[in-house]
Amino acid sequence: MASTFLFRTRSGSDHLLSLVLQLPQILILTRSMGGGPRTFPGGLTKWQYKRVQEKIARGKANRLLRTEKQVYLSRLRSGTRPDLSQPESKDHIKALADRFTKPGAEDLWNQDDGPVRDPPKKLLENPPRIPQLSAGSFVQKRGYSAARKWRGNPSSEEESGMESESELDSVRGLRRIPMFSSAALRVSESVKREKTPGEGRRWRSKEIQQIYDEFSNRKEVARMEERWVKPKGESVISKKRFDEFGISPLTVKALSDSGYVYATVVQEASLSIGLEGQDVLVKARAGTGKTIAFLIPAIEAVLKAKERSANLRVPPITALVLCPTRELAIQLTAEAKVLLRYHEGIGVQSLVGGTRFKLDLKQLESNPCQILVATPGRLLDHIDNKTGFSVRLMGLKMLVLDEADHLLDLGFKKDIEKVVDCLPRQRQSMLFSATIPKEVRRVSQLVLRRDHVLVDTVGLGVETPTQVLQSCLVVPHEMHFHMLYRFLLEHILEEPDYKVVVFCTTAMVTEFTFVMLRDLKLNVREIHSRKPQLYRTRISDEFRESNRLILITSDVTARGVNYPDVTLVIQVGIPSDREQYIHRLGRTGRVSKSGKGILLLAPFEEYFLNDIQDLPLEKLQVPRLDSDMKHKVEESIKKVDNTIKESAYHAWLGYYNSIGDIGRDKTVLAALANRFCHSIGLDNPPPLFRKTALKMGLKGIPGIRSK
Repeated sequence: MASTFLFRTRSGSDHLLSLVLQLPQILILTRSMGGGPRTFPGGLTKWQYKRVQEKIARGKANRLLRTEKQVYLSRLRSGTRPDLSQPESKDHIKALADRFTKPGAEDLWNQDDGPVRDPPKKLLENPPRIPQLSAGSFVQKRGYSAARKWRGNPSSEEESGMESESELDSVRGLRRIPMFSSAALRVSESVKREKTPGEGRRWRSKEIQQIYDEFSNRKEVARMEERWVKPKGESVISKKRFDEFGISPLTVKALSDSGYVYATVVQEASLSIGLEGQDVLVKARAGTGKTIAFLIPAIEAVLKAKERSANLRVPPITALVLCPTRELAIQLTAEAKVLLRYHEGIGVQSLVGGTRFKLDLKQLESNPCQILVATPGRLLDHIDNKTGFSVRLMGLKMLVLDEADHLLDLGFKKDIEKVVDCLPRQRQSMLFSATIPKEVRRVSQLVLRRDHVLVDTVGLGVETPTQVLQSCLVVPHEMHFHMLYRFLLEHILEEPDYKVVVFCTTAMVTEFTFVMLRDLKLNVREIHSRKPQLYRTRISDEFRESNRLILITSDVTARGVNYPDVTLVIQVGIPSDREQYIHRLGRTGRVSKSGKGILLLAPFEEYFLNDIQDLPLEKLQVPRLDSDMKHKVEESIKKVDNTIKESAYHAWLGYYNSIGDIGRDKTVLAALANRFCHSIGLDNPPPLFRKTALKMGLKGIPGIRSK
């Protein structure tokens, strides 16, 4: 018979004493309790376990997106068939129609929306004429109630010609949900259905069937969409003056001094909502005046809060404006100072990277700052520095996200979450952008209240400026720089006061292009993330104030930056996504001015045209290059320093490796990178560091050298 005793000593070790009676020995077993690394299930370390959980979360989010996309596409292939036989259903049908006429209506589908059926495919030879849309905007209240409409003209619905909103919404490409129009629902009050054995339900109203058949052929009707929605050259200026909004007379005076008397369409639509203190999500084309649309409510919020903070030694920050890039933050700060010209004691400052941290602290303490314009990274630096800066944010009344789609994507999302956690919940939030993808609408709930208002001044039209001529050219890698030089020479001859922006894929490709064009005797400047902030600011100011200049840039100037009178935008290489193409193109055609845009792609990038097929993009024929021009470009490429060429190759490889459709096949990517390598004058591709090649998944791939 044996007895076992378990006890713990003061040293922290467990001792198991097994005393076996009737045996002349004692067995003592010891086990260490501590001192080693902590492990998680599966023997993983803390950081390994964290990465595994993040990967699981990403996979779950991707599966959810795929499911939602499948459901959405299935709804695109079907139409709603409302029940018109019962008189009591009319209110429900009208509310349903109003809900689905607004952008983003796919979020509002529920189980009460009725049965669906596949729409007919034939288009009648003589479809009914659709009334022309007036230059209005649409305001949508989140929720399941009928959306309310905003119009520049306060006349009735019949007088304003807006009864065709739902018709146009149903033919707006594959991104809209086909449904019965409100006009169709009003065709006849005596519509009847009959049910015969084996046939099911069918329409007896020829008018409704005729309209429905017309809208099923979206491609044909889409060609006329631009004429319906916004004729070419139509002004974005409304008929409402700034002094009619009830804002401060000092602000009105500053606007008048700058030449702003009448509000633009987006300003008229969003100012009244912003001044009421409601949360708002605004979608408007580039160059339509979004900046003033949120700066005026910010100034009014400061004026209201100024009386309560008059006795404080350091007044709190009342309005915070977040921007994705330094250039945009500096530009917004300058515009805010213009509006605050006649307001005493109210100041605006910017916090951006590339400047001295202590200098920022000194300016925040010595100068008034009720409106702060910042980039997320530098703002978090000040919040985490524990200098009392976060205390000043406790009095915040308004948060503005400019270029909200970029701030809420994967690159900035975590930073925005940290910033929002440091802000008071009782605040007003305003989000502005030229593009609002469906994913951003979902993530925007992190910032906006559930009852926020959606203001969409793009409506049913294309998201790019209608007065900009867009074209695309597909040529091999080896011809890109030759074609770029040819386009620039042609445009300089056509436009005496030319101002051109050339977008490149990466910072080092930007530098290579700049050095090459400079050797070709073109008047060029460069801006990219590798340049110091003072240099970037100086070049940006010079380009803004000058003509007859070509700016070679990366995406640091793609969003929100206002360069007046840009006549041409050239994009060399595939943009990161559809939204980035639209934002880049928005540097021209601002405030209803004309402009041109050229997209230069290689054959393997041609698939991107499917993402922008709804935009009025013309595909160009490959122009002929004379031998003299070709020889000049090749000689200039040879003169570029090899260090710049090698860095451009590495940056190009990293950029296209991050694009899923191209970087998925590593062998093909390596072959394409080698072709790019030869196009910039390198005989052999430069080697990658082993860690870099391993991280990019390129280790051991034929054509990729490592060291």
